[in-house]
Amino acid sequence: MYPVYTRDDFTDNIPNWEIVLAYLNNTFGKDLNCLEVGSYEGRSASYLLDRFVGNGNLTTIDRFINSEIAERYSKNMSAHPKYNQLTTLVGLSFVEIAKLHEQHLQFDFVYIDAGKTAGDNVANLILAERVLKVNGIMIVDDYNWDKFSDPRYCPKLGIDSFMNITLLSEVFMEGYQIAFKKIKDNLTLIPHNR
Repeated sequence: MYPVYTRDDFTDNIPNWEIVLAYLNNTFGKDLNCLEVGSYEGRSASYLLDRFVGNGNLTTIDRFINSEIAERYSKNMSAHPKYNQLTTLVGLSFVEIAKLHEQHLQFDFVYIDAGKTAGDNVANLILAERVLKVNGIMIVDDYNWDKFSDPRYCPKLGIDSFMNITLLSEVFMEGYQIAFKKIKDNLTLIPHNR
């Protein structure tokens, strides 16, 4: 019955995610609060619930512009034994992450797989970094995805731009996906913003 997935773009990343998980468990314990930006059918969300969350929580954000995918995500997630630890926000990632920031919510782990353009990626990274705890990890999918010759239509340019401007994070791990570790608190920016 459920879960039902029509594709698997996630499983190859699990070995690196397990390295991240070991680090997070050592840093924050086994009950993690996680944020996923871009959920598609829920494969990575299910993995986060199974392996990362423990007694913590998972918040997912997706526009779900395709009703068939939205329905599949909903059925997949409602069948998960940790469904009560899941909050699904439907809307634009920029808007929803900003709302989380306004609520002073913070996450141990953030996964971004929403939007392929450089602009989408740099915007999601800048906003998500603000809701990531110090020493938390943020993974971004598709770092080396290069379907289009114009780099503005691929994630890498936006991710590289973030790397060049962030004052709060550093690269933790790099491959097809890239992971950042937050090394400074948001408050360190205040003296520079006057």
